[in-house]
Formats: sequence, C-alpha cells, structure tokens
Amino acid sequence: MKNLFAILLCLLCFFSEAQKSRPFDEDKFYLELSLLAQKKDFFEVKELLTANKTRIDKEVYFYYWSLVENAFSNFKESNEAIEDFLEGAGAMNNDSLFKEILMVKQLNLVNLFEYKDAYLTNQYILDNFSHVCTKEEMADLSNTGSIWKALENSGKQHINHSADVKIQLSRDNAKLANVPVIVSGKTKNFVFDTGANFSVIQRSVALEMGCEIIPIQFDVSAITGAKVKSDLAVVKELTIGDPGGSGQVVKCENVVFLVFDDKDLTFSEVNYSIQGIIGFPVIRNLEEIHITKEDELIIPKNPEVYGKSNMILNGFVPVVQVIQDSDTLQFSFDTGAAQTSLNSAYYWKYKKRVEKKGKKQTLKSGGAGGMVEYEGYVLPKVTISVGLSEVTLHDIQVRKDHVGEVSADFDGNLGQDFIKQFDEMIISFKYSNILFK
Repeated sequence: MKNLFAILLCLLCFFSEAQKSRPFDEDKFYLELSLLAQKKDFFEVKELLTANKTRIDKEVYFYYWSLVENAFSNFKESNEAIEDFLEGAGAMNNDSLFKEILMVKQLNLVNLFEYKDAYLTNQYILDNFSHVCTKEEMADLSNTGSIWKALENSGKQHINHSADVKIQLSRDNAKLANVPVIVSGKTKNFVFDTGANFSVIQRSVALEMGCEIIPIQFDVSAITGAKVKSDLAVVKELTIGDPGGSGQVVKCENVVFLVFDDKDLTFSEVNYSIQGIIGFPVIRNLEEIHITKEDELIIPKNPEVYGKSNMILNGFVPVVQVIQDSDTLQFSFDTGAAQTSLNSAYYWKYKKRVEKKGKKQTLKSGGAGGMVEYEGYVLPKVTISVGLSEVTLHDIQVRKDHVGEVSADFDGNLGQDFIKQFDEMIISFKYSNILFK
C-alpha cells in the first residue's frame, strides 16, 4: 500500500465538500487519519474512529475501519467493512482506491484460509485495475495469484487441542527455539518463528516426511534481495509436540509449507541448516501462546481476555508497540531472531544520536537465500519497554539502509535477547496483546 497517502487524500477531497456544516475541522481530521494510516499507527486510528464514528461519512468510516480490523486480526469483520464501503462508494471515480481496498480483502481471505476466493479477488484486481498498479504490484499479484490458485482446493487450516498443552522447546546451533513436528510418523525439529510469513520446509525433509509437493516454482524475496524459487506442500495432518514425552500435542490440518531447495536453507558460513519452520499462520491460529524462560511452550485451551491492545499485524508480520524514552515506536516481532535490531527507519529518525553514540560497522544477516552484508552502526546500549516491562539491551545493530530488513516500515525488530530477560512471554493473537512477566 505504498500509495496509500495520496489515495486517502483523494478520499478526503471526495467527501469533504458535503460536510461544511460540521462543528469540527473535518479536513484536518481526515488528513490526520490518512497520515496515521500511512504510518500504520492503527492504535490511534482506531481511537479516532471510535470517538468520531457519528461525525464522519460512513464510507470514510468503513474504509478506515476495514484497515483497523485487518490490523487487529479481525479478518472477517474487515471484509464486512470493505463490502459496506464498496456498497456506498459507487459514485467515486478512483480506481487506485478500489485497488487498494481489494488488496486488503485478498489478504483477509488468505488469513481466513479461503484460498479460492483470494485467487478470484486477485484475478479481479488484475483484470480491472492493472492500469493503476505499479510494475512491482503487478509482479507480486501475478506471483501470489499462482499460490492461491494452487491452494484453492486444499481445505482450510484447522488447529485442535482438547486441553491445555505444554511442549518442551529445544535450541539449535543458532540458539533458535525449535519444536518437535511429526508428519507421517516421522519427527523433526522445526524452528518456531512468529517472523516467518509462512511455514517452510527443506525439499529433502518434505520428501522424507512423505509430503506431496505442488511444483509451481513461484518467487520468494530473500534477505539478500534476490528471488528464491519455492514450491508448495499442503500437509493434511501434522502434530506439534512429543507424544512420547508429555503426551501433550496440538493437531494441525491442511498446513501450507513453502518448499525450498536445501541449499537455500543452509548457511555453510556458520555450519547451520534449517530443516523447517513453523510460521506465523500456524502460530496465530493457536490464538494464545506462553513461552517460559525454561523454553516451555504453553498453549491454553481457552484464551484469556486481555485489555488494551499493543500488537497489530502488518500482512503476516506481528508488530508491537515499543517505548523508548517518551517515544512510541513500532517493532516487528520475531521469535526466530536471536537479537533485537533497529531498522533504517530508526536510523533516519535518530540519525544524530546513532552517529554520535554508535560505532560504524559492516553488519550481516541471514535468511532464506543466504547471508547479506550491509552498512550500519552498533549502539552500545538501548533501553526499551513493552508495556510495563523494561530492558536495557547492549550492542544493538542499526541498519542504515533497507537492505536485509524484514519490514522497512517499522523502527526495529524485537528478538530473543529482549524476550529472555523475562520468566514468561504471553502472546494473545485473539486480543492483539503481548505481555512479559
């Protein structure tokens, strides 16, 4: 949604003429909404919409509310708001706006595992709005469309556990949390990673575990900036946990994996290989997870009700509110990252501070497709908090440019060095909340 700011200004202009009798400055209000949406500050957008729902045009409300519901994981409600917006916005002549809102609808459908409808929405955008798509958007729509088409008859993902579940995690050579995964009677340890947009598996492991591979060879953007080819596998039955240990397991149906060639998940420089990853679509579907300092993964049968939210979704990436001094920042949240890091957005926001206190270095990051080097700084210490939980971290990397960033829109990425300072981390996907105890 790179052009969201310009599009929302058009929306502002369309509706503002009819509202001159309002007792508040509607132009200023709409501009504030568009700026907040551009920054993905949907916490504030939600508050403003809730407080002013009866004072603004219903189409404006439905448009922004669909973005809010998407950000807070209410995908069905987001699509309902989109339908309400489209029903009342027929007089508008703004194809760019319709394209953007339909792309949100497509994302909602994917998160609801309604792949056939996601494919149909994808094709509708390509057929009717290609003239307002960038080359990058066209390529992405064509690429993702092939995924949803391949999955249209695969069935919805479903998670089942009849009681509270406790699973002992292990640590691999990269100190990442691994969970035992059983497919067709074979057990492997997969990285448990909220930062992975999809679950991932090595081709040789997929074949060993009897997974049926769908050979579509679509492009996945690697951390190096290159494109890595991937196929798909839909695992009809998958168990997370060790039935021979505690006996407590989670049963998963119709789990989608990206299938990478072994070389793309092997890092010879550090003698490390990833067999597979349990990614965000599965983890989010668990609704609530607890990870203790002793590396126990606890999955309650009945999620607790939590108060004020401090987490949103950006596509398939969880984003948490982080406080530094008196500033509210937004960090992507990645249980698969050993270290917290700061992005180029942070560098440019605090350029003078970073260059004064940091040491300039060539930094490295790894991911599917290999390692990447980039220019940046190392700050000796940074004190940040999530909610009431504060930590001072040391030797924090700051990226100067976008190279190697998971999400350039946010200030940083929260990693295990923060998480491990606490006895327990609770993530409620149902109530969009992260809590450290």
